[in-house]
Amino acid sequence: MKVIALLSLLLLSACSYIGTVYNVGSKVGAIVMDERDFDDDWKDSQINLSIRKEFAKTKFAYLTDVEITVFEGDVMLNGAIPNIDNIDEILELVWNVDGVQRVYNYLRLEKPSDILETTQDALIAASIRTQLSLTQGVTSVNYKITVDDGIVYMLGIAKNAEEYGAVLAAIQSTDGVQKVISNVRYSYESNSKNESAK
Repeated sequence: MKVIALLSLLLLSACSYIGTVYNVGSKVGAIVMDERDFDDDWKDSQINLSIRKEFAKTKFAYLTDVEITVFEGDVMLNGAIPNIDNIDEILELVWNVDGVQRVYNYLRLEKPSDILETTQDALIAASIRTQLSLTQGVTSVNYKITVDDGIVYMLGIAKNAEEYGAVLAAIQSTDGVQKVISNVRYSYESNSKNESAK
């Protein structure tokens, strides 16, 4: 039973992403290395896994309804949760995990997305992945992107304004994207740059 629970822990999630997080659900699980130090990447992976373990112990549905993205200790939460008390509990669980520096809460108070909506988000994410990989001058693995209900949420580090502009342009030109919410910062900044694009 413990083995099954652990496998489920690693193979379940709600939305789509690009970057170094455990990607599960309708997508294939993977860990993708980026340009940061291995130690930083490893710490983020451990934070992600620790949050998932807390979710599994508290309420298994949190694993399927909440997408967790971690970048340099910053945690971004996406998904639809039907009860405000559940959202409060999720936030408390996340903040209690060692290494969490900041939490971006984008959880929606509504019924969890159905399979059709989740599939559409996955297709948008796949299209963005292709667009970024083909965009010259963009180090796509330095950006972690989650698609939830047609809205693209970003974490990461841009090398410069030109690269960041190219990333936004590629995302905004992707069919199905309704809006872009960015918490990307430039490599020389210590604080996240939080802005809404499109």
